[in-house]
Amino acid sequence: MTKMFFSQRILDGLIDEGKIKLDKNILTLLSGHRPSFELKAGYRILSTADNSQDLHCLVGQIRYAREVKTMGAEVFLNSLIYQDVAYELESGFIGEKKELIGRLSDADLLAQFLLENLL
Repeated sequence: MTKMFFSQRILDGLIDEGKIKLDKNILTLLSGHRPSFELKAGYRILSTADNSQDLHCLVGQIRYAREVKTMGAEVFLNSLIYQDVAYELESGFIGEKKELIGRLSDADLLAQFLLENLL
């Protein structure tokens, strides 16, 4: 599945420049084929807080807020604590390309709904 991370700073800049349109949780690029993305709260994990070894291989990943909660990690401001390791992160939104969501079968959509709402 195609996912992109949009920080709040980037979203604000794109809105100010008139390059995107937001309608609830749907972001549409106002150029090219006008792709749309469904946005959900998420994080980009930038580094370990003290530049120590990344024992959990999280640096460089984007994770949905619900995933971070399910992992048992804690987020405070721009930090994430997972087990005994502190990470620096950037808050924002993860966008899934809307056209791909429209191609899922009913069973896949039900499974996605259950995973998102029951975890």
